[in-house]
Amino acid sequence: MTTQLLEDRVLPFQIDNLDIRGRVVRLGASVKTILEAHKYPKPIEDILSEAMGITVALASGMKYTGVFSLQAISEGKGAGPIKALVADITSEGGLRGYAGFDAEKLAALGPDVSPRVDSLLGTGRLAFTVDQGKHMQPYQGITALEGESLSACAHTYFKNSEQLDAAFKIAHGDSGVCVVMIQRLPDESGDEEAAKEKWEHASIMLKSLTDKEMLDASLGLADLPFRLFHEDGVRVYETKTIQQECRCSEERLKTTLKSMPIPELDDMIEEGGTTVTCHFCSTDYEFSAGQLTQLRDEKKAQMAQKD
Repeated sequence: MTTQLLEDRVLPFQIDNLDIRGRVVRLGASVKTILEAHKYPKPIEDILSEAMGITVALASGMKYTGVFSLQAISEGKGAGPIKALVADITSEGGLRGYAGFDAEKLAALGPDVSPRVDSLLGTGRLAFTVDQGKHMQPYQGITALEGESLSACAHTYFKNSEQLDAAFKIAHGDSGVCVVMIQRLPDESGDEEAAKEKWEHASIMLKSLTDKEMLDASLGLADLPFRLFHEDGVRVYETKTIQQECRCSEERLKTTLKSMPIPELDDMIEEGGTTVTCHFCSTDYEFSAGQLTQLRDEKKAQMAQKD
């Protein structure tokens, strides 16, 4: 029996009586395409799926034109098998993701390793970046990799840096990945105790959501917040479509190759050419010795003009 994939969409919503806003993210074909390009082991698939879901949830709550990215870097003595975990999404909804890992270190953890941050990433940092192009200063927020999950790390960042509470519920399976995120809006009533009770109520309701409900493709996006908060005044907004989209191209790679030192280009030319593989989509780009010679000569000409 073929599993029905989740629709690739994000739904913003607001709970008026609880001073909460949130998003429901469901990713099916987009995540499936990204994962199948690499044939990752199951624990890597799970944590990368979580990263992509969180990335969409966070980005959909921002106003930006460009690229929002989540990047987890494992470093230090406590570094885990995953060296780098990257997910990013354009303001138009183009999603991609990648995980670089040490296969031997992963195998040493055993076949039943769980997709936890402390197991797969260990010590390091988690960065959130908004890049709106070369004419605008990028925004970046950084937090330590502390906690069992990426969502726990994200919650710590929001709590410490943005002074706002955020909570996530994440499920992934054969149908895709689903993330429900809620954020506590700034309290304008002056009654901190009442605001705290509202947040605790919302958090408890979010935890009651089951994986089965989240991954049931027969349930609509709006069904999830209405099931949780139907007594608290739910408002839903227009959904946005998400799609797998890699931004690699031959022209981009030519620019990268031209930025390399001339001796390295000479080595590639002597070897008869080179093949460059995109980390995100696994597409191979072949460059012949003739193409590399042209790029090297163009680089030399540009350097001569500067002199």
